[in-house]
Amino acid sequence: MIYNISRETGIPLIGTIYFGIIDRGTNLLQIRASNICNLNCSFCSVDSGPDSKTRANNYFVELEYLVDTIKDVIKYKEIQDIECHLDSTGEPIAYPKIVELARKLKEIPEVKITSLQTNGTLISKTKIKQLEKAKLDRINLSINSMDGELAKKLSGVKWYDLEKIKYFAEEIAKSDIDLLIAPLYLPKINDGEIPKIINFAKEVGAGKKFPPLGIQKYEKYKLGRKPIGLKMQTWWKFYNHYLKKLEKKHSVKLILKPEDFGIYKINPLPKTMKKNEKVRVEIVGPGWTNNEMLGVARGRAVSILNCKKESGTIKTKIVSNKHNIYVGVPIN
Repeated sequence: MIYNISRETGIPLIGTIYFGIIDRGTNLLQIRASNICNLNCSFCSVDSGPDSKTRANNYFVELEYLVDTIKDVIKYKEIQDIECHLDSTGEPIAYPKIVELARKLKEIPEVKITSLQTNGTLISKTKIKQLEKAKLDRINLSINSMDGELAKKLSGVKWYDLEKIKYFAEEIAKSDIDLLIAPLYLPKINDGEIPKIINFAKEVGAGKKFPPLGIQKYEKYKLGRKPIGLKMQTWWKFYNHYLKKLEKKHSVKLILKPEDFGIYKINPLPKTMKKNEKVRVEIVGPGWTNNEMLGVARGRAVSILNCKKESGTIKTKIVSNKHNIYVGVPIN
């Protein structure tokens, strides 16, 4: 089921991980206009996609409501160099008004950088030109293998076309939009592909202004997927053993820091509920997963887990409030 989050619903755009705005206490804001995904990646940390066994609902946020809320958040932060990163627990370009959103964000005086995360499958030459005209600064493109069959297997869909993704990577690099290629390192699965991806990024001209690559570490989450045969790796080994060796061998920066993107810490939005606090939450609709409801309390959205009640208010214990993302459970 797809739900539209408009101003009229009264549902805040701060509080959930699956739509709205996430402020992690820096000058970068994560903008999530929808959570729809068209792939079934074998490594998906949130079990997203058409074949998900846990995700029951999807959401679209009304464009004007989203932009106005972003302006309010920016006003609170009182800085002049905001980056708005268009990402998602799914595929950001699945949002029908993604180009218009990018354009409207760049029109906000305090927004200096706009960037977009994508798996590349919904990109076209027309879309690239539209995003270029909207003055998008950077596209972070996920490519996890240079082998077509392995790439298809990792994506979880038979129609995944690596050659098409590579073509559009070249088109992005030719445009005024900077290209950052962001592979996910899956030990024992795509080890041999990462050096090929590094070489591809160099060949197409990624990283005109920002680093050309952002190699990510696989992390297993409660509802996430784990590919068969994957060997888990510690953060220490990932940075000090894996990335350092690749940096030296390929003469390219791979160990990235926030300052490489102009990101720095700044006052976060205030939290309105404390962890372990008992709060009366109004139920406003179904949540993202099965047996979850979406609620509202104190100007924030709340994900209520294991909730059987479908309307009214419910007494809830806040079990997590990190980065103003609220998760609660019903209590008697």
